Order: sequence, then structure tokens, then C-alpha cells
Amino acid sequence: MDRQMLVPILGVLVSALALTVGKTGTQENGFTLSGYHNADAKFLGEQIITSVEEGIRVLDLNGNMTQQYNGLSASWLYVQDMSAETEAGAESGGYAVAYSNHAQETHILQLSREGEFVSDQTVVETDFLAIDPILIKKDDCWFLTHTLIEGTINNPDPDGENGVYTVKLYRSKDLNHWEYVTDIISRAQNLEDGDLRCVEGTFFYFFEMEQYDKGPSAVCVMTSEDDGKTWSMPEELLPAVADNEMAGCEPTEEGWRLYVSSDYSCPGESYQGASVYYADYTRDFQPVRTYELSSMPDNRSVRLYEVKEIDGQLCFLFARNFLTDCDLLLRTLESEKI
Repeated sequence: MDRQMLVPILGVLVSALALTVGKTGTQENGFTLSGYHNADAKFLGEQIITSVEEGIRVLDLNGNMTQQYNGLSASWLYVQDMSAETEAGAESGGYAVAYSNHAQETHILQLSREGEFVSDQTVVETDFLAIDPILIKKDDCWFLTHTLIEGTINNPDPDGENGVYTVKLYRSKDLNHWEYVTDIISRAQNLEDGDLRCVEGTFFYFFEMEQYDKGPSAVCVMTSEDDGKTWSMPEELLPAVADNEMAGCEPTEEGWRLYVSSDYSCPGESYQGASVYYADYTRDFQPVRTYELSSMPDNRSVRLYEVKEIDGQLCFLFARNFLTDCDLLLRTLESEKI
């Protein structure tokens, strides 16, 4: 090839590559919203639902806001996909979003597949702050949990008096009328970041049990074989050697995978020093590997909200420097070996 033609051709190729990278965002593997200061975030199908200054917003996977619901107030969010509940299938199914707020209310917000508002209802009102709502369905019955806090909230002092955290369980046939079932667990410790799963008829309740706010915490699981009426004692999955903020525990072909953001490598730094780790377990929770550092991009100063596979990629939704800048980030990864 003539050398005089080579330089212009290379220039065109470099310009085309730069344009492609800028368009797809592959250089960043997601998005960064600097100083977003959101309180919680979850995936809503192939979108994101988040609370910012108690307001609820929906973002696309490029970080652009697509929906905002005026008059609704939320700090803690949980999403349940309802597509399996419709005879017509996923195209007509929507989402049920359980959320709670500082007005001491827990709500069920129903949205279409596109994130459009369908309905909102206060389902439980409490005398104390209730956090971390969870919503699942088993057979023809819905189950809802939240964690009620009586006394000191987020006690930061190892020698201080902690509030009593109680995980309440309710059930409903229609998402509107709820009846109390039982207290899953009640402790004078911070019980946070809960997640409820139903696998082959057994309930699994995962949660963080913190000694004091931003201090060492264990990740535990409890099980129920009778639709939540009675529960096993907590079984420790990760010991309280770091601040282990749980994002979720999912069943796999081999057993379970747990994702946490943890200051395991720098104990005492909490969110500001945390990175994402994962742990794998057999079906009966025997550890296969623990504290495996994720290869997620920008794995530093993380408070992890959720990990989800979308279009063959693992998507990590998290805050960076949660206590200061509180940026909201989405990062993607091709795979994380099992």
C-alpha cells in the first residue's frame, strides 16, 4: 500500500473507533452520575429505579431519567417482576415495587413494563421507622418483610445502646390487604440489607447482622419450611471480620452465590474503603470460596446495591464514596467465574 495513503486511512480508522467508543460507552462500561446522592437503587427489568431526596426516579442503562413519580416518598426499595403472574406473559406483566420511607410507611407501587405508573398503596403503617422492605410471591400468596427499629437507629458506638431491630413478615392474596405472620428475628443489633428467596418451597432469609453502625458484621441465613410461620436459628455465611454490606444471595446450578461490598482488606473504613467480593456455597451452605475479589471495573469505595445479569453481562449497580460524594455508578462485566 502506498505510504501516502496509509496515514489518512489510519486517521479515519482512529476517528471511527473514537466515535464508536463515545457512542456505546464501552470505555466506561456503564455510567457515572457524579454527586447523585441517592439512598437506594435496584434494577427494574432493563432499567433502574432509585430514590433521590426521597423522590422516586427511573433511569435507563445510560443514566438518563425516563420516569419520575410526583408525590411519592421513598428511601428503601425492592423490585419484584410480575411478568410470570400474567397469562399473556412478560410483554404485559409489570413490576411491584415495595418501598418504605421516613414517614413510617411501607408501600406497594405497581408499574407497567415500561415503568409507567399504575397504582400506589400504603400497605403497612408503623409507630417506628421501618426499613429494607422485601416482596416475593409463593404460589397464590404474596409475602412482605420490613425491619422495624425501636430505639437508637444506626448506633455508631461499640459501647453504646443499640436499638432493637425486628424483621416483620406479612402475607397477602391481592397486594392490598395484608396480615401479620410472625417476627423472623429480633435483636438489639443492626439487622440490615435483607433478602428473601423461595426455592423449592423453602424460604431463605439472608441479612447482615452488624455489631454497630459501619462496624464488623456477619452475613447470615435463616430458613422456613412452613411458609414463614417458624424459622431456623441464624447460620453464619460470612463472619464479622469486616463491614459486610450484602447486595443479595442468588441460587446457582451448584448452590448459592453471595455478593457483598466489604472493607475486608481495610477493616474500619466501611463504605469509603469497601470493594465488591463474592462467595460461593453448596446448596446446604457449605463454603466453596469466600471473599473472592470481583473484577468489576472501578472496584473501590463501593456501596453495592444489586448485581444482575442483563443480555449476557453482569451489571453492578452501586454508590461510590456513599458518605461524601455519593456518585451513582453502573459497571458491567462479561462474567464472574463460578
